[in-house]
Amino acid sequence: MNSNLMAILASPPLIFIVFMLSGWLLLTGAGKIAAKGEDSQGKHLHYSCGEDLDVPSFNMNYHQFFRLALLFGILHIVALVIATIPVGSEIRFLPVLYLVSAGIAMYTLLEHDERKKSDR
Repeated sequence: MNSNLMAILASPPLIFIVFMLSGWLLLTGAGKIAAKGEDSQGKHLHYSCGEDLDVPSFNMNYHQFFRLALLFGILHIVALVIATIPVGSEIRFLPVLYLVSAGIAMYTLLEHDERKKSDR
């Protein structure tokens, strides 16, 4: 085959489109042959291991969401930095430094949240 054609066929956008199309075809085809079942009262409810649980209402405001997103961001950055350090590297203190600084940052974010709850 031509190298230009191989480059086009191996391009990420084309592969993405092919996989999305095949997934859509699989979903619609399986939906047509799947058993429909009868509607029941709990059919669309969350499964909680057979227990009847009262789901608490949870209202998250912008500040709580931002704090949670920041915690996840810190964890992901630390994981990325630690995972990309070469095995035979001379900078062995760097992972410890990142873990300690991430721990301090997360403690600060969580402590601020706890103080806010106790002030109420």
